[in-house]
Amino acid sequence: MCEVIYHSVIRPETLNMDRGEREEMTMVIYENLDLVSNDEMMINTERMSTERQRALQHTGRVSVKNRRHRSVQVCLCLLSVLLFTAVIVICVYFNNERKQLTHNYNLTKERKQLLTQNYNLTNEREELLTKYSKILNQNKILTEERDQFKKKSDELIDALTDSHLKSFTWIYYKFSFYYISSEYKSWSDSRRDCEEKGADLLIINNQEEEVFLRTHAGLGIWIGLTKEQGVWKWVDGTTLSGYWAYGYTQNYDCAVMTASGWGNNLCYNVNYKWICERRIL
Repeated sequence: MCEVIYHSVIRPETLNMDRGEREEMTMVIYENLDLVSNDEMMINTERMSTERQRALQHTGRVSVKNRRHRSVQVCLCLLSVLLFTAVIVICVYFNNERKQLTHNYNLTKERKQLLTQNYNLTNEREELLTKYSKILNQNKILTEERDQFKKKSDELIDALTDSHLKSFTWIYYKFSFYYISSEYKSWSDSRRDCEEKGADLLIINNQEEEVFLRTHAGLGIWIGLTKEQGVWKWVDGTTLSGYWAYGYTQNYDCAVMTASGWGNNLCYNVNYKWICERRIL
């Protein structure tokens, strides 16, 4: 529009116009200028409104974006809080589970210890019962032996107090009573005399017994040992477990206790002292 006005003013034809025409032209120009100004103002106004609308739209978009951003931030914060809470809950749960497992492990360990102790106590109880049973059996055996000893002792005492034995002298040594004769008889007669006294000829069980009897009886004493079918046996039927004097032959059947050990001689027509023995056990 400005270019049209400018060109109409500076056209060559306008230079030849008179004053009145120029004034009319000027009026037209001013009117056109007013129109132009109004149009420009309207255009500017429209531009400004458009720009405001754009600004408002932009501001709205920014506000929407900001609100969206805040919503996202709030959601993230809530998620963080929830996640943190979940982590705490899980930690507490696993901590409690760990404590419970530890407690269960300790209980299991204590149970195994108690079972082991119970097993050991059971074994000890069985051993004690076995020992107690053995003690009872030993006690029973000792009681029976005591009763037998008492019975035999009473029998021996009764025998020794009989009127026909009061004149004989008996000695005691380790559960046996011994009668040492002062007479001399053959082996057979000596044994018969012992049997009449409720005893039998001496059976030597060990060297201590022999030494004890040697001290009290002296030497040359018949003992309860004879040879049967070539085998030397004691009067109770057991086989010989003793020894013979050096240099003695075993040509005869009856044994005699000598200074150097055991000898042998005829069972008849040879006389020695003798020892009778009566065992309590």
